[in-house]
Amino acid sequence: MTQAVLINEWDSDSFHRKVLEFESKGYEARQESYHIRPEVDPETGEIVHLYSIEMDLVDPGETRP
Repeated sequence: MTQAVLINEWDSDSFHRKVLEFESKGYEARQESYHIRPEVDPETGEIVHLYSIEMDLVDPGETRP
C-alpha cells in the first residue's frame, strides 16, 4: 500500500521547500498532479496562486514505471 500526501501552499518558496523535505523522506512527486491555480483574495481582490502536488511514499523494493 502506498502512502500519499497532498502538498498545498500559497507561497512558491514554501511549496518547494516542502516538496524537497518530503523527497528527502523517500516520497516521489506525481508529475501529472502538479497544478498552479489562480485564486482571488476576497479581501483585496488580488490574484494569488495555490501550488499543489501529490507525493507517494515509495517502498525501496518497489519499482516505479
